Amino acid sequence: MNLLADVSWFTPTLDLIVVLLLIAIAFLLGLALKRNKIIILLIGIYIAIAVVNFFPFGNIFDRPKIDEDFVYPVGIFIAIVLLFFTLLSRSGLKKAFSKSGDNSIFQIILFSLFSIGLLLSVCLSFFPTDLVQEFNPIVKVLFMAKLSRFLWALAPVFGVLMFKNKRKRRR
Repeated sequence: MNLLADVSWFTPTLDLIVVLLLIAIAFLLGLALKRNKIIILLIGIYIAIAVVNFFPFGNIFDRPKIDEDFVYPVGIFIAIVLLFFTLLSRSGLKKAFSKSGDNSIFQIILFSLFSIGLLLSVCLSFFPTDLVQEFNPIVKVLFMAKLSRFLWALAPVFGVLMFKNKRKRRR
């Protein structure tokens, strides 16, 4: 809670505004896409993380130094996510998800929050260290710390498992 006390809500920093804006966009995106497509987006993010980790062509995804540009790795990562989201949306995976699950607002908002949190934590990992030092402490703790990145990677998996077990109990 000490982090929230340090945040100046009347004069927020640019990074805090961007994160809050992206979270709002994620909620709107979640309401537009529904739960099944959000889960497909999460799968696309996980596949993109694997592709980035095994990318054999140069060191484009290494953390850039002070004078290097970080926009390229972030842009390429997002392009890979969108590519896999498009491919998976047109595959049989969409049909498999359409047979199960409900579209409760809580699930949609939760999974869209998971997707934007995971996407943000991965994208922010490409930022140079000098720029990261300028970020708001709450952004650093929520999206850039090693533990938070690990938790963002695990949260969607546990969310899917939690709601899957809930559906089985209802039947």
